[in-house]
Amino acid sequence: MYAISNGRVFYCTDSDIVNKKFERVFIMRQKDFYYVCLDSAKCEVFTCGATFTEFYEFIPYKPQNILLLKADFWGGSWNQNTGFEYVEKEHLKDLLEDNVYDYGDFCWVDFNKKSSIDEITPVELSELLYASHKFQPLESPFFDRLDNSYTYLAHDDDYWTRIYIKDINSYRKVIEGKILKELKGRKRSIEPIPSNIIDFIYNSAKEGILIDFTKTYFSGKSTGVRIYKIGRHVNYDQIHDMYERKQNCLNNNIVLDYTNKKWKIYGEWK
Repeated sequence: MYAISNGRVFYCTDSDIVNKKFERVFIMRQKDFYYVCLDSAKCEVFTCGATFTEFYEFIPYKPQNILLLKADFWGGSWNQNTGFEYVEKEHLKDLLEDNVYDYGDFCWVDFNKKSSIDEITPVELSELLYASHKFQPLESPFFDRLDNSYTYLAHDDDYWTRIYIKDINSYRKVIEGKILKELKGRKRSIEPIPSNIIDFIYNSAKEGILIDFTKTYFSGKSTGVRIYKIGRHVNYDQIHDMYERKQNCLNNNIVLDYTNKKWKIYGEWK
């Protein structure tokens, strides 16, 4: 859980809250919700509440190798040309098992051939450094030399993440995977979400949606979750404040329901 003290954001425990250690506490933990905002023109996805491991697990095309622009991972190899650490495919498991949250900032691009990072030019290096410093590309997030599919820029793992994806439509699978993971609960299995429903959620995310797992219901053969349209934001405080406003309004959300192994979506946004 996160809290604010003297204008700074800290991670806090339940005991800190009881002892009133912080002046303001964010009621929702990141794992309790999933905010996603898409910009297809920029091939950009901004999220809160989705981890690096979830992205890797659900994205269809896996990164072959990763060039670490910002990370405190000690299991990589050093590239003399760029001064960056990199992780080859056979060692990605170690990165996935590491505690990315402890890195603070976590930025990377993928690449296909090791020789490509040895050939990165000073201009390309400056663009990579800019992306990891400003959390946005100077020009394109995709580099012909690296043939990268992703530029991944995150702070405190799931606190917020900005991802540039060459095939932006593939992010549908991440949305579906995240929802299924959270709703499965104690069920032995759960049916895939129909493509028309995922398309609806994906297209709605272009205006900024928040999937609220705090109110997930499990009742007999039914489970479901509420989805709020809260607009395009890149600030956690704004996202949280808009959520607070929306949830206090009646009939202001969409419900994604799974009953008797069938999915449906109903409700409306106002």
